[in-house]
Amino acid sequence: MAEEAENNDKNAPVSIKRAHGQEQQIKMDVLDMVNRAEDPFAIIYHLVKWLGEFSGEPSYAKYVEDQIRAVYGLALQHVKPMQDELDEVEARLKRIEDAYEKPEFTEEERIRIGFAIQHHKENIERLKVLIKQAKADHTKMVIKKD
Repeated sequence: MAEEAENNDKNAPVSIKRAHGQEQQIKMDVLDMVNRAEDPFAIIYHLVKWLGEFSGEPSYAKYVEDQIRAVYGLALQHVKPMQDELDEVEARLKRIEDAYEKPEFTEEERIRIGFAIQHHKENIERLKVLIKQAKADHTKMVIKKD
């Protein structure tokens, strides 16, 4: 009797053998995000974050995020990825400026921190110009249906 149950289990379709908990949850998460009209980039990031954790590659989400910013942000001039990057660069600049004020750094370290501050300020200005241009050109992410 136990063998018969085991044989039936082996003959079961793969979809029945697999646990449904995690897959069902991500499906519901995506549907919920769509129904809340969340940004498509946030939905993609949520999916790839889950895929990275599920596959044991947590760095996958960061890689995809970087690619979204490079392709959709800088290359295709979509505002959202560039705005996300701008927010991160501004937050990083604040942390660097706070570190610059600490007395434990040597003069050489303070010079390097100063270069980092200058680089971040230039990057912020560059991103602001790109965002302004993208907004002026009315570049938006559009989902086209066939």
